[in-house]
Amino acid sequence: MPSESGPGRGAEPHYLDCAGRTAAGAEEARRRRLVGEFFARGGFPTAADEDWRHSGLDLTRALYRPFEGAPPANGTPPGWTEGFADGVRLRNGLVESVSAPLGGKAGGGAGGGVNLGAFGRGGAALSPAARRFGEDGAGAESGGNGPGADAEGALAHPLETLNAALSDCGARLEVPAGADCPPVLLHSSRSGEPGAERMLHPRFFVELGAGSRAVVIEAHEGGEAHEGGSGGGGAGGGDSGWTNPSAFCRIGENAELHYLRLDREPERVAHTGRVTFELGRDARLRCTVFSLGAGRSRTEARALLRSEGADAELNGLFLGAGSAAADHHTLVVHAAPRGSSRQLFKSVLAEGARAVFDGKVVVTPGAVGTDAAQANRTLLLSRRAETHTRPRLEINADDVKCAHGAAIGRLDEDALFYLRSRGLGAMDSREILIRAFAGEVIERAGAAPVRALAEAELAAMRPRWSEAPA
Repeated sequence: MPSESGPGRGAEPHYLDCAGRTAAGAEEARRRRLVGEFFARGGFPTAADEDWRHSGLDLTRALYRPFEGAPPANGTPPGWTEGFADGVRLRNGLVESVSAPLGGKAGGGAGGGVNLGAFGRGGAALSPAARRFGEDGAGAESGGNGPGADAEGALAHPLETLNAALSDCGARLEVPAGADCPPVLLHSSRSGEPGAERMLHPRFFVELGAGSRAVVIEAHEGGEAHEGGSGGGGAGGGDSGWTNPSAFCRIGENAELHYLRLDREPERVAHTGRVTFELGRDARLRCTVFSLGAGRSRTEARALLRSEGADAELNGLFLGAGSAAADHHTLVVHAAPRGSSRQLFKSVLAEGARAVFDGKVVVTPGAVGTDAAQANRTLLLSRRAETHTRPRLEINADDVKCAHGAAIGRLDEDALFYLRSRGLGAMDSREILIRAFAGEVIERAGAAPVRALAEAELAAMRPRWSEAPA
């Protein structure tokens, strides 16, 4: 797949060097077809696209190449991951380890218990079971003429197409009906030479059988992971490039999934990640997204409530300092009657950090009895911090209850005065209020190590709170 220099729009594959890819026959034809489709649709998004107007994330700044060879041998997993005995660890697109939950099956194949498999550069390709979802970049498997079939177009995404074409590593988790799966960690990290602009396209699949339960943690880290906590504004090591992960989750009838997603990429790594959920009848989802990286990132969480009685909760928290920037985009499609959804996304911005929230709830015709709520709240700790928010509703059915709102503000001076009058110092008073603000989301994380990590990152931001707001 050739690359050229030039603008990132148009039919030619600019800013992408896939010469290191090795594929043959039908697989190579599929990759080429999808890459061609990506550039035929316009190529890399820019500020000219409405959904990217405020992001400031420029993917056309470099020529991205795949990782080559093995990662450095001295890499050690971040300390916060030690609390997870089960999961998959990927590094630079290579599989480092696979540990199956509950002694279940590892490495692929169907089985009677929990099945956890992985693939990486030079390893096995995705199994046919995994390829049922999103093979060609559509956010979910086509529903034919069933409920919500007309909603599939809303889940399409150009970077999803590119991920499907260039996917170099990933994992799949299959939980059988009625099983209770312990927390599973899907961890992808990177370490590369400065200036190499390496790209990663991890791909994750989760499928829960009827009546099953699972907790899944998808984490992305790069460079010298800021173990002590960077508060979103640290130097973040010397690695540079682009990480473009996709995750697809199907939740069966009356099943429950708690999904946590962490972005801790360093300053010079662009991150564009998506997670898509498809909910069956009476299925329950809680998804919490943490953006804790030092660079620029864009995370999209999308839920399709395809069957009656499904319930989805999407939460997110961005802790930003320095020049860190994070975009949170959400899409919840109510495609069946009597579904419910809740969204709460918060940002704590210090120094010159920048946040974007763009959330949309779509109620399709016939989705009567829908109950949906959406909220975005941003705390500005600096006169230089900036945020853009756009909560939206698209309602095409009667007999529904939908609400949305946004709030942007600074610390309450009356509350600060009250705490100071009780003998607390200025910084301690600010910390109490900031922790209370962010804690509403942190407490919703279903895994103690993730909560502890978020709290450590928040504590690391404390020296950056001293700048007086306007």
